[in-house]
Amino acid sequence: MRILAVTQKLPSPVHDGYNLRMAAYLPRLAQRHEVALAAIDRGSIAPDLERQLALVVRLPERDAPRHGVVHRALSAFSPDELYDRDPRVDAELARLCERFKPDLVWSVGWRMLPHALSLRGAPIVADAIDEAVREAWIELRAGPSARRFIHLVRVLRFERRHFPRARRVLFVSDQDAQVTSRVAPRSRCAVTPNGVDIEHYRPEPVEETPDLLVFEGALVHPPNVAGVRYFVAEVLPKIRAQRPRARLLVVGRDPPPDLLELARPDPQTSGVEFTGFVDDVRPHVRRASVFVSPLIGGAGLKNKVLQAWALGKPVVATPLSVGGLEARDGEELVVADGAEALAQACLKLLGDAPLRARLGAAGRRAAVERFSWESATARLESELAQALSPSR
Repeated sequence: MRILAVTQKLPSPVHDGYNLRMAAYLPRLAQRHEVALAAIDRGSIAPDLERQLALVVRLPERDAPRHGVVHRALSAFSPDELYDRDPRVDAELARLCERFKPDLVWSVGWRMLPHALSLRGAPIVADAIDEAVREAWIELRAGPSARRFIHLVRVLRFERRHFPRARRVLFVSDQDAQVTSRVAPRSRCAVTPNGVDIEHYRPEPVEETPDLLVFEGALVHPPNVAGVRYFVAEVLPKIRAQRPRARLLVVGRDPPPDLLELARPDPQTSGVEFTGFVDDVRPHVRRASVFVSPLIGGAGLKNKVLQAWALGKPVVATPLSVGGLEARDGEELVVADGAEALAQACLKLLGDAPLRARLGAAGRRAAVERFSWESATARLESELAQALSPSR
């Protein structure tokens, strides 16, 4: 296949789930197909990867236009307000298609889909990754506000307008695909889960730090911030009431100042410590007695859980943290809903080394057998190939 990948940004550095997905898929697809990449010119691309691709085109990016009060009021609920449509990008993509002549266009992320749908002559696969209506609804229920209600209406109208026009709409979890099937029923949804680099994230004989709980995730992502804040306020005190030496290590870049206040006056007293940005999360996660994913918002499949699984760490997670994993509660991880249940699950694991070892080994098997990037790429290739058939 000749595949044109249209992306929101270049795939390096790999500091978030979007870039992780692209940095994993692009070289694997390029081994068997001709792949061109058109990306908004932010970030960078590794020279080795650029050499593997047929073309790399850096699309222009502009500052968002400044609209007046009247325009903002009249367009408050418009899905066009989600992303600024740049006619220069449409023109550049049209020239690229004329030059490359793709069999299909793989549009990754919401921002690029209106641009991709402006193209003619090749079917469009919309890789939505996460389901934004579900995420917006969860946020609205958690804290109702006019801003969140407007955002929900915008993403709902975006899905209904654009998703049915794509030959395929891809999500990383069944839950997300099911939501779109209900809110935009003419969409042809499919699931292509994320993967994990099972060689890079592999167990090593590192001594655990007793009573150490670890969470890992970029703290520019609001669901991660909300999850950490919830765990520190509602769950950690219940754990420390029975295990006073228990503490939470939060591994992730860009923690906001109000989140850092949770570690005051010092980590020993608060039981909370933040690493900030680290070059490699693996040593921190390997030290953990238990990996926790206390997310109470967001959508999609959580790469942090896949990485903890691959590292052989026992995981305690909320139901929202395990969407798309098809995980077996009590066998590959522990799923706990509510502060009391999360605290009790952590306490049980902290006090039971054989159980930690069993869950960690089962998680590692799940990562290897079901979530390698090789198997994920095979599923993506299958969906792309099916999109070439008008009847599918």
